[in-house]
Amino acid sequence: MKRFLFLSLLLPLLAPALPAQSLLWKIEGKELSAPSYLFGTIHALCREEVVLSDAVIAAVDTCAQVALELDLDDPALIVEMGHISFMPNDSTLRDLFSEEDFTRLDAWLRDSVGMALEPMKQMRPMFLFGVLIGKVLGCKPTSYEEIFMAMAARQGKELIGIETPAEQLDAFSSIPMKKQADMVLEMVDHMDSTRVEFRRLAALYAAGDLEGLRAFVENSTVEYGRYDAALLRDRNHRWIPRITRQLRRMSTFFAVGAGHLPGKDGLITLLREKGYRVTPVR
Repeated sequence: MKRFLFLSLLLPLLAPALPAQSLLWKIEGKELSAPSYLFGTIHALCREEVVLSDAVIAAVDTCAQVALELDLDDPALIVEMGHISFMPNDSTLRDLFSEEDFTRLDAWLRDSVGMALEPMKQMRPMFLFGVLIGKVLGCKPTSYEEIFMAMAARQGKELIGIETPAEQLDAFSSIPMKKQADMVLEMVDHMDSTRVEFRRLAALYAAGDLEGLRAFVENSTVEYGRYDAALLRDRNHRWIPRITRQLRRMSTFFAVGAGHLPGKDGLITLLREKGYRVTPVR
């Protein structure tokens, strides 16, 4: 079941359930002159499955700026991502895979994706997920982040990032690269069951069923606890001063992975502890 750790890269572990289930939350109170909003995303879906409710569209429309985990329209982003995507110290994927597994993965990629592994051998294993996700979904994937970036551009609104690519890499680097490599092989070896599980995950997300998502991830039998602190808790606590600073500047629509919202170390609880009123929008 290690392959289901991959799903945490798209929708991180959901901590204890919230009393009210919603993907969209209004942030009010304290010194705010206008409300801001917090929306939980899933980072890859088929285009026809990306549905924005009237409430979400209205929330984006009423806010002065849009904030994502990363500033996706920053021209320097591609360059920076290019730098950090490579493995350190001249190591390659051949150092992580046996010769047999490297050859097998290369053959699968050639047959299924039309790409050879050798030219990508210096990439960190987690970046191979971007190559594989289209096969999992059975379509050319898109994301809510792309949609919100386009909406901000059309409306002439500033798009900002809550963290830097290097900070995000540090978080995901808590998963050892050998474990990342094992996850890639597990996904390829069990592609059919991975597709089934992801469709279940996507259906729960489409229904806005946070409790169902939490139960789904908890029942996947993956040892998430080892990585939860770096992937969620530490990032949430690091984000809160940045989020509150933007709240005070102007009304902001925040869109982050849905797993960052719930739990005692989730953004909703942390914002409430700062004195803000955070309520679900249905």
